[in-house]
Amino acid sequence: MFRERFVSSQEQTILSVFVCFGLVSSIALPPLSVYGLGVYIVTFVSPLLALLVFMFWSKAPVFHFSALFPMLLGLMVCVSALFSWFMGFSSINTRDLVESIKYFQFFPYLLAIPFLGLKSVDIFHRGLFLSAVVVGCIGFFQVLGIGEFISRIYLGADSAHLDSLISGRRITLTGSDPNVGGVIAAFFCVYFFSMYAVSRKFLYVFFSIIFVFLCFLTQSRTALVALVFALSTYFLFFFRAFILYKFVFLVFGFFFLLSMIYFLDLSYLYLGFQYALEGRNNSLNVRLDNMVDAYYRFLQSPVVGLGPAKSSFSTIIDSEYALIIQRYGLLGVFLFFCYFVYLLKLAYSLVCNAWGGSLLIFTLISFMVMMTNNIFSGYQLMSLVVLLNVACILSLRVREAEAKEANL
Repeated sequence: MFRERFVSSQEQTILSVFVCFGLVSSIALPPLSVYGLGVYIVTFVSPLLALLVFMFWSKAPVFHFSALFPMLLGLMVCVSALFSWFMGFSSINTRDLVESIKYFQFFPYLLAIPFLGLKSVDIFHRGLFLSAVVVGCIGFFQVLGIGEFISRIYLGADSAHLDSLISGRRITLTGSDPNVGGVIAAFFCVYFFSMYAVSRKFLYVFFSIIFVFLCFLTQSRTALVALVFALSTYFLFFFRAFILYKFVFLVFGFFFLLSMIYFLDLSYLYLGFQYALEGRNNSLNVRLDNMVDAYYRFLQSPVVGLGPAKSSFSTIIDSEYALIIQRYGLLGVFLFFCYFVYLLKLAYSLVCNAWGGSLLIFTLISFMVMMTNNIFSGYQLMSLVVLLNVACILSLRVREAEAKEANL
């Protein structure tokens, strides 16, 4: 049920710009320093967006189902933290409750859906194109060894990843670290490939290859494996083309990946895979240890978990699956499972649309990236999920409007 008819076209445009700007700002713009903490603009836009939405609610209160998820995830954090304090698993620390803002901040973005006009989809496309230019330019500045000042703004002057970036070993793009940068590059690769799948314009393939190249240079092993897996799955089962065409495309992709590994100095990438097979990959071993620790902590409070417990346990849990079972127990597993089912169902209903294809592929990427990194519990990447969520719902409305017009 939508109420855009109660909102003028100018108000719809303003609201769409706020939603789009807020969501893409987390990957296109650097964080702002607030009392020594890096806060992304998406967080500042959230309360302003909430005020706009509540103004429209005075005309026609309406709630979209997808807004339930960030609200429930935020409440999940609060319930787990309070339970942990009450049971004595961790000491009282307000930072535990602040963790819920990571989820609550997206509530207004999804509340705005009923009041967005059909033209909002075009605004989202323009916003992503502009952010792709920003991310791509910064990526190539880092590849060429220039723009160190800009990189410091995005990473922070005391970032542990600056030395690796300056030496040219691993670029970060606009991410807070190379792994986040790799997922951002993978996202734009997915977006442009989905645009190609719909329009069949080879310019989009060119853009997609650029971001594959940048993803390689982040040397994020998980992001690369996830990107290859997700794109291959989509291409084999959902891309509309003759089998021969798919075969040729896959062969080309295979040799393209081999050539990238051969011509680029990606020692961190291939040595990481080699050491993993030999059991000598320290990064992987630490993540495995964290998963084991998370399992034993899960056993202490299996229903609602131990909460963020930032005073008692390390805040660095590289695997998001380990983070969920340790902090939020079966409650967290259930909520995240429901969210994934919702996203996959929404994506499948629009799989032949650029937004639906992007959501499907990026959700598959998220499944794999969450093994070793954070998507929803980080500061940047959940914005991409919410953006695709909003865009898919708007695309469904566009399709319904076109079908209705065709029947008249």
